[in-house]
Amino acid sequence: MDLLDDLHRAELAPIIWLQGLPDAVRPVMELVSVLGTDTFFLLCLPVLYWCVNPALGLRLGLTVLLAAGTNAIGKLAAHQPRPYWIEPGIRPLSVEGAFGLPSGHAQIGTAAFGRLAAVVARPWAWWTAGALVALVCLSRVYLGVHFISDVVVGVLLGLVVLALVSRFERPATRWWRRRPLWAQLAMSVALSGALIGAAALANVPYAGWTPPLSWRFAGAIDPQRLDTVVTLAGVLLGMLAGASVMDRLGWFDAGGPLGQRAARWALGTAVAALIWYAEREVLPQTEAATFVAYAVLALWVQVGAPVLFIRLGLMSRVERRSRAAVH
Repeated sequence: MDLLDDLHRAELAPIIWLQGLPDAVRPVMELVSVLGTDTFFLLCLPVLYWCVNPALGLRLGLTVLLAAGTNAIGKLAAHQPRPYWIEPGIRPLSVEGAFGLPSGHAQIGTAAFGRLAAVVARPWAWWTAGALVALVCLSRVYLGVHFISDVVVGVLLGLVVLALVSRFERPATRWWRRRPLWAQLAMSVALSGALIGAAALANVPYAGWTPPLSWRFAGAIDPQRLDTVVTLAGVLLGMLAGASVMDRLGWFDAGGPLGQRAARWALGTAVAALIWYAEREVLPQTEAATFVAYAVLALWVQVGAPVLFIRLGLMSRVERRSRAAVH
C-alpha cells in the first residue's frame, strides 16, 4: 500500500487548508454531511413509503442498502485510515471508528440522490443531485474524516450502484415476484446472511491485524467490527421479507388528506422508536440481538405499520388492478 500511503500524505495539505476556513463554515458542513448517511435516508424512507409513494420508498431503500452494504465491505477489504488518524495537524471535527476508503457518504449520496434524479428525469434534478453530492464530499474532507481520494472512489462506486440498479431493478423485481412466498422469504434470509458472510471474508486476509503505530492519533478504534454490516443485514432481511408479504396481502394507497398522513407518520414513528429503544436499552448488546431488532424494525415499516393503518382507517388498499403499478 506504499502508493496509497504516498497519496494520503500528498492529500494532507488540502485538508489542512480547508480546515483553516472561518469557523462559521463548520456547522454548515456538519449539516450537509448528514445528507450522505444511510441513517438519514433510512429515517426518511418511512415517510416516503407510508405517506407519498410506497414503490419509490422501497426502491430507494434497497438502493441505499446496496450502496451501504457494498461500502462497508469495501472499507474492510481496503483497510485504509482516515486523515486525522495519521496526522495530528488535522482536527477530527467528526469522529469515525470505521476504515476510510471508500467514503460511505459519497457512495450512498451518489446512489440515492442519483436514484431520485432518475425518477424525476429532468436536467435540474440531475444538477441538484450532483451539487448535493459535491457538497457532501466537500464536507467529509473538511471534517477531517476522508481523503480526497476516498470521496472520489466513493462517488465512482455510487455510480456503479446506480447503473446496476437502473439496469437490473425491473427484471429482478419481476423475477422475484414470480417466486412463491416461501422462496422469497428464504432468499431474504440468504441475502442478509450473504452480506454478513462477505464482510467476514473481507476481514480474513487481515487475521491478527492491529492498527499500525502511525495511526496512533485515531484513539481507541476497532474498525474490523461488523456492527454496521449486521445492522444493514437485519434491515435488508426485514425490508425484503416485509415487501414480499405486503405484495401477497395487497398494496396500499399512500395518499389521503394531510392530517391522515401525519397521523400515519406519528403512529408509525412512535412504534419504530420503541423498537429502536428496546434494541439500545433492553435487549442484550450482541450482534444477534442487533440483527433481530433491526429486522423487526424493517418489518414494522414494510408491512406491520401499513396493515395497522388500514385497520385503523388511516390508509386504504389499492384496487387489485392497480397493484402492478406498485412495482
